[in-house]
Amino acid sequence: MPLRHVHGAGAPHDLALLLRPETLIDARAGFRNDRTETFGISTEANRIDVAQLPESTTGLEAFRNWGESAGDLIRAINTRIQRPYAIDFSSVELSAAQLRQLVGGVISGLGGSNSAEQVTLTFHTLLDDKTFTELLEDEMRTQRAIELAASLVDMRSNQLTPVEFAKRARTIATNRGLGCRITGADELRAQGFGGIAAIGQGSANGPVLVELWHSGNAALTEEPPEGALAIAGKGVTFDSGGLSLKPPTSMYGMHTDCAGAATVLAAMSTLTALNVSTAVYAALPLVENIPSSNSVRPGDVVTMRNGMGLEIIDTDFEGRVILADAVGLLAESKPKAVVSLATLTYQIVVALGPEIAGLFSRDAQLAQRLLASAERSGEALWKMPWAERYRGQLTSIAPGADLRNHPLHDSGRAITAALLIGEFVPKDIPFAHIDFAGPAVKPTPNGPVATGYGVRTIIDFIVNWEQ
Repeated sequence: MPLRHVHGAGAPHDLALLLRPETLIDARAGFRNDRTETFGISTEANRIDVAQLPESTTGLEAFRNWGESAGDLIRAINTRIQRPYAIDFSSVELSAAQLRQLVGGVISGLGGSNSAEQVTLTFHTLLDDKTFTELLEDEMRTQRAIELAASLVDMRSNQLTPVEFAKRARTIATNRGLGCRITGADELRAQGFGGIAAIGQGSANGPVLVELWHSGNAALTEEPPEGALAIAGKGVTFDSGGLSLKPPTSMYGMHTDCAGAATVLAAMSTLTALNVSTAVYAALPLVENIPSSNSVRPGDVVTMRNGMGLEIIDTDFEGRVILADAVGLLAESKPKAVVSLATLTYQIVVALGPEIAGLFSRDAQLAQRLLASAERSGEALWKMPWAERYRGQLTSIAPGADLRNHPLHDSGRAITAALLIGEFVPKDIPFAHIDFAGPAVKPTPNGPVATGYGVRTIIDFIVNWEQ
């Protein structure tokens, strides 16, 4: 592997990146000093000045961002000067967590795990070789999981239908030592998954439910484990809005609405290699939300997996419907906790902007676990209110319905979406929901591109559960 480690200061033959406070990174221009004069890259110099590291009290997200900028700079230079590079961290006191985010950011900035293996780069640190090697291996494994999630989200909807997503999930499960069960459209309706079946019934590419499980220290079982840590991810492989049709400009990019399911699948793919002792049970409801003569209609009432009646007022509020069925299934196994992930509402972007995800939890300890994992992972996650005062907005007066999928209010919709999903998890089971509609993708001139946000947080959350 071209990524190497040396305990101590850098070697003079390496093209070294030194930590100089008076210099700012600008990968497009090469680099600039504090007088903003632009310099070319000298092939004779054996060092490149980059920005000062964040303060030690700064959150780990800043360290990852620094690493990404440094990696991006190396990549830009490497297109012109292909020679060994080095980053010298040996003169600064860094914790293992800070160093991991720096190294992980560099790998990401270089273009990911494959690109990193094409650049000869030496890290000089105060860590011993064994500790750094383990850190690098864990980070490379996580980076590959992030790339898996992003690759799925970036696939177009004719390339990744619900059935194709399920096939890929089965292959990953087989290769990574996970249990897997796939339930198709006819079986879903017969088994009482009225929400998933209703949202997916308008498309010729029918709905699918994928269940994955990791048995922890026990031998892999044929059925999902009882009392596991449970996670659900929204998997809408295309969202037109159904009969509540989106505007055409809002429809482009809706192949990315499966980011929740992709994140959960990617995180699950690492558990066996990480020797995770916690049993984990995941559910991925996969649908296309398409208008047709068979589509669910606004106002229709469906019976959910847990027996509750749900009025579907707006078919473009589909994510909470399929997640409600998924978490209802997970709750049947009496899990330790249930967490759902989704690109669910635009209102969370209005509230927090495009780079921060929102966390809703009715359990303070579960919320703290997730926030701590996000902090250790360098991902921005902000706790939002679990506002039971809005519970009345979920109540339906339709015959046979207990709840409705639309609050009939223009504000607070990210909150009511989380509240609705939580209604399908019994109150004695800790529940949390992460809405990452903003950071799941980044806008580019060529359309949205997946980021793989959430994979690091969920892996850390699972790995550290027993602690």
